[in-house]
Amino acid sequence: MEKGILGIYKKSPIYNVFISTLYGLIGGIFGSIMFIYFGISISPKDFYFVLPLALLLSIIHPRFMCFSYAGGILSLSSLILGWPNINISEILFVIGVLHLVESFLILLDGKRNRIPIFMEKQGEIIGGFTMNRFWPVPFSIFVNNGYIYPITIMAILGYGDFALSNFPEKKSKETASILSLFSITLLILSRLSIKYHIFKYIAALFSPLAHEAIIKLGRIKEEQGNFLFTSTEHGLRVLDILPNSIGKKMGLKPGDIILSLNGHRIYSKNDIDDVLYFRPKFIWIELFDIKKGLVSKEYKNYQKGINNIGVVVVSNFPEQIYIVEESRTPIVKLIDKIRSKGKKSFKN
Repeated sequence: MEKGILGIYKKSPIYNVFISTLYGLIGGIFGSIMFIYFGISISPKDFYFVLPLALLLSIIHPRFMCFSYAGGILSLSSLILGWPNINISEILFVIGVLHLVESFLILLDGKRNRIPIFMEKQGEIIGGFTMNRFWPVPFSIFVNNGYIYPITIMAILGYGDFALSNFPEKKSKETASILSLFSITLLILSRLSIKYHIFKYIAALFSPLAHEAIIKLGRIKEEQGNFLFTSTEHGLRVLDILPNSIGKKMGLKPGDIILSLNGHRIYSKNDIDDVLYFRPKFIWIELFDIKKGLVSKEYKNYQKGINNIGVVVVSNFPEQIYIVEESRTPIVKLIDKIRSKGKKSFKN
């Protein structure tokens, strides 16, 4: 996706894999310390129920694969119906630790793979960023299978989000803060549930409902917020700057508005291309800096000339529009397929 939109990789895929693995290892150490310190042990049979239910829920929507939903539902079933017979406190504690590690990784590394995108909102083209990260997280935990022994388990944690009303750096920090608050609360409730039975109900309800509320509120905030990267009548707003580009060397930042280039007013990407068509060796940009106001920036290249400043801009008529929308769930796809077949049969 990054290569398709920008034409280049900001960082090589190998580098991204290495960084994800490194941060995943750090997260795994953090999680292992939590499990060992609190003396948490799990029974493999408990997760024989959690994992299949998580996979089943993912058919409704991919986000329901998160263990917070399956763990909460199974805990309520165990409390109300007496089946399955699982250790509710320890399952919910494990879920809390995994989300705490996830929030830690989002804070450290969540904004790294931000990719600029264009979306259509309320009939207007706006810019934004999509953020996607995955981390392989190995952690050690005690297993209680008649006798207690330590094992190492590999978990895959991921983060996917949009930043339309916030800069990616701020959005990832907000997400990490809210998720850590959810995690710490769930950890406290799960520990209290060991001594007080009522907290088993509270923790079981809190796990799926609070997690879903976090997602819903985050989406509402992005959809109803003041979009940062909109087109403007008085210039061209910068959405992103390519690494090692001239725009990067000139100090351009997301949100800046390019007003003129070499004395020519700029209203579209084509205006920039027209000025740079003859590869000038010296350029100056008048822009509105989001922090400093009106400023002027210069760049010289007397050897090769300049034919590209390496910026992604928000225009009323962008060259490529990536309209990102939530994909249909497998169940909805199946229903639509059945309906379409029914219509064809009816026509025949």
